[in-house]
Amino acid sequence: MSGTYAYQGKATRIARARLTGVNASYKDLCEVCRSVRRKPTDYALEFLASAARGEKAIRFARHNSGKGHRRELGGQSGGFPVKSVKFVLGVVESAFANANKLGLGETKIAHIIANKKATFPRMSPKGRRIRHDY
Repeated sequence: MSGTYAYQGKATRIARARLTGVNASYKDLCEVCRSVRRKPTDYALEFLASAARGEKAIRFARHNSGKGHRRELGGQSGGFPVKSVKFVLGVVESAFANANKLGLGETKIAHIIANKKATFPRMSPKGRRIRHDY
């Protein structure tokens, strides 16, 4: 979703979209991106729209410590990261609009990532000095 775009796919005609400076959890964004990677764009838009309404859960394959098991995911860890889903949905809609403008037919999401941005160090105001990265 952000950072330097270095994807080198085999396709010659592609549509791109990018979003930087997102105020959302990096771990949630990674899992939402993983759930729509290599899927047809129509399916991805429908899935993300229902996930944004809280109807479908996102499976957390990697960043899942403390996450509950979801019945709708077959007992696997998951959750409802609505804020992250809305950001990813906006980017996918933008890429789909760019693909329509280029005249591409059937489209799929070939590449989607979430890069971690800069962290800002803060020190505790008094007592034992502890650094927190926000």
